[in-house]
Amino acid sequence: MSSSRWLRKGRQVLILFPALGALMGRSALGQTDPRLVEVIRDAQEGESDSARLKVQRLLSATPPTDSLYPQIMYTQAMVASDASDMRRQLQRVAVEYSASSWADDALLRLVQLDYASGNLDGAARNLDRIRLDYPGSPLISQAAYWGARTYFDQKKPEMACRWISEGLTGSSGNIELQNQLRYLNQRCSQFAAGPAPESPRVDTQAAVTPGADSQQVIASAPIDTTRSASNSPPAPRVDSGAATKTTTAAARYRIQITAVRSQTTAQSLATKLKSQGFTPILVEEGGLYKVRVGDYATKADAVAAVPGVKAKLGGSPFVVAGS
Repeated sequence: MSSSRWLRKGRQVLILFPALGALMGRSALGQTDPRLVEVIRDAQEGESDSARLKVQRLLSATPPTDSLYPQIMYTQAMVASDASDMRRQLQRVAVEYSASSWADDALLRLVQLDYASGNLDGAARNLDRIRLDYPGSPLISQAAYWGARTYFDQKKPEMACRWISEGLTGSSGNIELQNQLRYLNQRCSQFAAGPAPESPRVDTQAAVTPGADSQQVIASAPIDTTRSASNSPPAPRVDSGAATKTTTAAARYRIQITAVRSQTTAQSLATKLKSQGFTPILVEEGGLYKVRVGDYATKADAVAAVPGVKAKLGGSPFVVAGS
């Protein structure tokens, strides 16, 4: 790729990211760990090298099973020296620590990176993941802004206007976001903004879009403190990916808690869930170990159980069909 094209991409990223703080609904200094607050503050005050050194030391001193680990990775993404490193860390949070409350934030950041680099297909895939995997996310309204821009640029105005309609409905407390959406909504007069579109489920691995943006991007963001893991001996059942294929039997539904690359980590978490009265299983798919609980005959029953599971475990549990 020519140097002039890299420069254009870098400028586009830098133009877009100053607006992110206004469009995100959570405080940029919402972290509860003072060390992470300090890292973000250093970056905001221009001490980027110091911020990256501090967060790297903290990451090296923290075991991957610690509940703080994905939070540190998210912070590391926010103070990254270039967009490629930011993307890599965000992808890890979204895939390996999908039960974290900030996994949806990581996906939205990836949407913004994809849009800034002109990867509209990648942005659309990650928007679908937010809608499908985190339907109750408080970031849906913010995602609507980027959904509108993405689909307008893809020449799909009906999709764009449906996102806008949903965003306007859910963003009444965010005046700036409302103004942004109303401005975009001027293009929707000839389209009926119907219900939000249904999209096919996006495979976690396939949805990760590699990127090569190299311009420096620094954006502050909140950090999750809800994910936990245990070092107890593993005991849960592990199903292979083949076991999840559709059969002639009626579909069953479960609630997915997380998906990680380490079987030991997944088994440890599942054992902890079992000690808390859940009936966890592990499903191996695409190199990931997915921890799920419950067994519901209908999707409505599973959806109704999600708030109770979230209240006990935190994170962003969601309903899946099959094993």
